[in-house]
Formats: sequence, C-alpha cells, structure tokens
Amino acid sequence: MNRRLIRLAGAILAAVVVTACQLQPPISLTARESLAGQGMVVIVTNTSDEFLHDVTVTIESPAKETKKHFVATLDPHDSINVGWLKLEGWPIPEGSTVTVSCKGFLRPAGPWEIEI
Repeated sequence: MNRRLIRLAGAILAAVVVTACQLQPPISLTARESLAGQGMVVIVTNTSDEFLHDVTVTIESPAKETKKHFVATLDPHDSINVGWLKLEGWPIPEGSTVTVSCKGFLRPAGPWEIEI
C-alpha cells in the first residue's frame, strides 16, 4: 500500500478520535468546611447541558493518601457533594488536590487544590 495513503488514513483516524473525545470534562469545583466538622466537602458541578457518565472524583491529601468516589451519571448542571461520608469516614484535609475524570474525555479536569 502507498505510504502516503497510510499516513492520510492515520491522520484522519487521529482527527476523528480527537474530535470525538473532548480534552477535559466540563466541571467546576468548590469546597467548604464540613458541617459535621469532619474535614472538607468538595462540590463537583457539571457545567454543561450534557449528561456526564462514569464520573470519578479523585482526592489526594498533602500526605499522598488517595481516595476516590464514583458516580454513574451526573446530570446537566447538577452537583454532587463529596466529603467524609462518601469517602468511608476519611476527612478531606485542607491542601488536598482534586481531579475529576469522566467517560469520553481524554484528560481529567483539575487538579484543584482545596483551600478555605
């Protein structure tokens, strides 16, 4: 097969993959102190008009301890609160970093550093 044709097919395939998958999910993040006094609560909001699927919120403490929370679907413009109740009793310490990944996106959103 002609090398030029192979390169063209590869370029077309790469363009299709990149346009089919956006780089980062449309997420905004805020944080607040837990009302129960157990660390921080991260509020993850879908800022788009689309449903986000297989949403994983990953939190890493300054001491490099990592916890994850999974949500099957996050509705358009809806939010989830992630705190010690959803993290098996682990209070999120200030200074932790948060990333959010979703199906169909090449990279996670973030990292954000939690500060109050």
